Amino acid sequence: MADNLLEMAVRHLGSSGLSALGNALGLGEDKAESAFSTGAASVLAGMLNKAGSESGLGALLNMATKSTGMDLSSPGDIFASPDKMTSLQDVGGSMLDSVFSNNKDGVINVISSALGLDSTKSGSLLRIAAPVIMSLVGKLVKSKGLNMEGLAALLLGQKAHIKDQLPGGLLKQLGADNLDELAERTVVETTPRQAAQAPPPARKSGFGKWLWPLLIALAVLWALNMCAKKEKMDDGSGGAVMEQDEVIVEETPTDPTLDGGTTTVPDTDMSTDSETSTDTDSADFGQSFREYLDNANRDPNREFALNIEFPTDGSMPNAASLPDVQTLISIMQENPGLSIAVEGHTDSDGDAGANQKLSESRAQAVMKMLVDAGIDEGRMKAVGLGSANPVADNETEEGKQKNRRIVVKVTSFDQQ
Repeated sequence: MADNLLEMAVRHLGSSGLSALGNALGLGEDKAESAFSTGAASVLAGMLNKAGSESGLGALLNMATKSTGMDLSSPGDIFASPDKMTSLQDVGGSMLDSVFSNNKDGVINVISSALGLDSTKSGSLLRIAAPVIMSLVGKLVKSKGLNMEGLAALLLGQKAHIKDQLPGGLLKQLGADNLDELAERTVVETTPRQAAQAPPPARKSGFGKWLWPLLIALAVLWALNMCAKKEKMDDGSGGAVMEQDEVIVEETPTDPTLDGGTTTVPDTDMSTDSETSTDTDSADFGQSFREYLDNANRDPNREFALNIEFPTDGSMPNAASLPDVQTLISIMQENPGLSIAVEGHTDSDGDAGANQKLSESRAQAVMKMLVDAGIDEGRMKAVGLGSANPVADNETEEGKQKNRRIVVKVTSFDQQ
């Protein structure tokens, strides 16, 4: 069962936190829990609505990851302190602007009508609920290693929990007639390299007479194979010999919100070839890129690889990829005259056309994360080069891993 974020939020506040919240907003102790649940459910509905685009999911993942740095361990103390409340609501206001955008005032009015509060108190309630919910989402993202696809699944799982807590008219403000319609917008996207071929239809006639001979033959082959493996495992010294070419890794789709599930091997975009112009020897992307920008004799073709991870054949980066992306955002903010190209590369496995599309969608996903952070889209371009520019041998797994990468190149730099 999906985590119940609404229940987790109420449990986190506890009776003391809810009592302090009721006093701070003048709600009365008996109405604090129901009012907070209404506000928190509304925030979750807004997040579900924002998850209707890949860029929206990226923005939510970024906000959730950054919110783990907030200290909400003693909500009662925060709500009882005017200074701490002001600081918390400042953060919450920014979150509401992103989650609800132009619908924020309409949402506040709907909650005011439902709870019998003035717009000031309703706005304060939402600005408190937003960081509480976002911090819980961030903790789940971090603890479970969720990427954007996993975050989408987590939000979809909240539908049943928030259904009875939403105020009337809220979904209309979000442009939906019902919660199911809102949930259907949520993007859960992966870009396959090669479409799976449908298995040929089974032949019905004459199959029965071949069934038992076929099963017997398979049993004999299995027995012979087990005998062969037993011989290979003994190297004569009592040790076990493992032959890597016999290991088969089967990629199976999983529910990223479930603990203990099978995890798909990530397609990690990293390059460590010292003979190329890609800067991957340094573990600190930010330091290397800043030093490069300070150098008057910059190599215009220099590449800087982001330490970034995607699911196999998917274009949604996971939470572990955000530090380098956040550093790139900071560098772009520090240097308004800087323009870049974000290039996606793959290994040579699969169809060349599909590889090019995959590399481009990954580059665009990174670029959208920068745009969502406020970087002018005109300062960037996303390019997918597929497997056209390898930096290592595609005949080895190590080489393929190096070739799967996202790099940043400077296209122009006007030092202002």
